[in-house]
Amino acid sequence: MEMTFQDTLNLVLKASNEGVWDWYVGSDEVYYSDRVRDFMGWKSGEEINIFKEPEKILFKPDVAYFSNILEMTLADSDEELFAIDCRIVCPNGRKRWLRIRGIVTWQDEKPIRLTGSMIDISKRKRAEAALEEERSMLRLVIDHVPVQVFFKDTESRYVMVNQRQCDWIGAKNPEEILGKTPEDYFTENHWNISRSNDLKIMETGESIVDQIVCERWKNRPDTYVQIVKRPWWDSRGKLKGTFGISTDVTKLISAKEKLEQMALNLQMRNRAYMEELQLAREVQQALLPGRQGVWEEHIAPMVGKADIAQRYIPATELAGDYYDVMPLEDGKVGIFIADVMGHGVRSALVVGMIKGVMEKASSYASQPAEFMSRLNQGLTRILGRSKIDMFTTACYVVLDFERDHMCIVSAGHDYPLFKWRGESKITGHESKGPALGLFMQAEYHSVCCSISDVDTMLMYTDGIYESSNINGDEWGIERLEKAYREGGCESMEALLDYIDQRAMAWMGEKGFDDDVCLIGVRMKGANGLGL
Repeated sequence: MEMTFQDTLNLVLKASNEGVWDWYVGSDEVYYSDRVRDFMGWKSGEEINIFKEPEKILFKPDVAYFSNILEMTLADSDEELFAIDCRIVCPNGRKRWLRIRGIVTWQDEKPIRLTGSMIDISKRKRAEAALEEERSMLRLVIDHVPVQVFFKDTESRYVMVNQRQCDWIGAKNPEEILGKTPEDYFTENHWNISRSNDLKIMETGESIVDQIVCERWKNRPDTYVQIVKRPWWDSRGKLKGTFGISTDVTKLISAKEKLEQMALNLQMRNRAYMEELQLAREVQQALLPGRQGVWEEHIAPMVGKADIAQRYIPATELAGDYYDVMPLEDGKVGIFIADVMGHGVRSALVVGMIKGVMEKASSYASQPAEFMSRLNQGLTRILGRSKIDMFTTACYVVLDFERDHMCIVSAGHDYPLFKWRGESKITGHESKGPALGLFMQAEYHSVCCSISDVDTMLMYTDGIYESSNINGDEWGIERLEKAYREGGCESMEALLDYIDQRAMAWMGEKGFDDDVCLIGVRMKGANGLGL
């Protein structure tokens, strides 16, 4: 079966989904193929000459554009191609995009015929519009994210940047940056490092992730950024260059450096403070009589008459507990124990004050009540001048071995615990005077007994029984008394060790909450007293 040229042409047009048209310029009639009629939504006899009455079929915004293109094409004899993409409105109201292409036939420099084709490109236009919308949305996101975004080609030239990158570099718009490299903005050394990183990324395919970089600019102070940089491949896998983001962390780095410097300064200050604390601790320890060589001198009057031992356990470097053993006239011995409110530096300062006041009142040390009164007056006067709102509890015992006589005075402090072997007894419920440092005219009274009636005596501060375990339960005065009664050891050192062990067993690894001071005395008996 032989096919004519027209038959072949029709098959080709059908396969390409295109329709043809033919118009003699100026004529009211136009030839449209069936495919064109389908595009337009016309039935036979409904055709409209699109070239003479475009406003009857074209989408209104496209009418002027169509007419201008047609007029320019027909006015230029050097122009043969008529080409336009425009929208039509079908009789059913549906809009379509058409691609219209035509060739002008000229005669005597006049257009006499315009012949061409049409094809429905609505799907393509919708896809392009959707793609453009996606690109627009993506660009909005890129331009408004709080990071710098950049794409660079294989020569490290910028090919795309967001507005944030423009602002960062100091450009008004991306066009100022495109085609330039970091060399245009940064120092030579910084550019060399940046270029080297780009080359490494492109050669190895390995990314740089969350690297902190110091940017050294040509004309402004250094900045710091955190960068992520990766190789840039196109959709076909061809290497295009690099892309990445950077975040300004200059303030964070500056704050970090300041914090590090502050930490270093604090470390140095803390070291100096600890050295000062250690010195203060050594000075405070020097005030106590328990040092080797000094202790023996203080307890010399008791040798052969009584066995004495002490425990001093500070809760911190500086303690608020204090004790002293003082040889007095006529073979007497004074034993003093005090607990300043709290612990630490403030309490340690008050301890130093107490030591000074005790030296001033030393001439009254054989008179317990008067001695305590003098201490109170001196301490109250100093604290008042210093406007320090603190107080101190204290207990003072004077042992007169020659007369077999013991007197005790308390300034708000716990009375000692006793084990008795005679009829005399001090119950601990006797009247206590006010704590030191509160009232200038406070009165104190002594409680006395025979030394020969005493087996052992334990003086203590409240840190021993107020310390608690991990559950918050205090060891308590009852447990202290029980440990004291049960600790029937031969020496006072062993007794204090036993009490300390029982307290530590209750508290576990937690340790004491407050300073602890213990003084234990065991009397030698009637023969030892020389009575």
